[in-house]
Amino acid sequence: MATNIDQSNNLVIGNGVTFKGTLNVPKKATIYGTVDGELTAEEIFIGQSGKITGKVTARSIEVEGEMHQVIHCRDHLHIRATGKVSGKLEYSQIQIERGGEFRGEMQQVGAPPVYPAGSNPAAAPSKPAMAPAASPATSPAAPSAGNNNNTSN
Repeated sequence: MATNIDQSNNLVIGNGVTFKGTLNVPKKATIYGTVDGELTAEEIFIGQSGKITGKVTARSIEVEGEMHQVIHCRDHLHIRATGKVSGKLEYSQIQIERGGEFRGEMQQVGAPPVYPAGSNPAAAPSKPAMAPAASPATSPAAPSAGNNNNTSN
């Protein structure tokens, strides 16, 4: 019996199925049912009937259903027109279709910052140039009693 290697290490939670707990999926997790807990996978697809509540960590996530609470997406998050995402989100790239929803706090991570034209602080020196420290002011030394440089006697 031949096994399809492309399907190994994947997970499908079907419509009507509820899972509570922690899932670690080496490749792709496809969710049409309900997951309450923690889900870590390389890729996550949440179908229109799918719902995840808890901590989600993945390289890429596509949402047609719902995803709530804490989301860490290392690469690309795509919220489809029917998708609803809420909570605390960390992402590298995000795409939200018209009709798609996001509510909560978001922070871009893992990508270089984008600055308005002409305001790139990287173009300016990172530290202001400092003038060399001034040495203490020296005044001409008063002739000492034993060292008189006066040539007139």
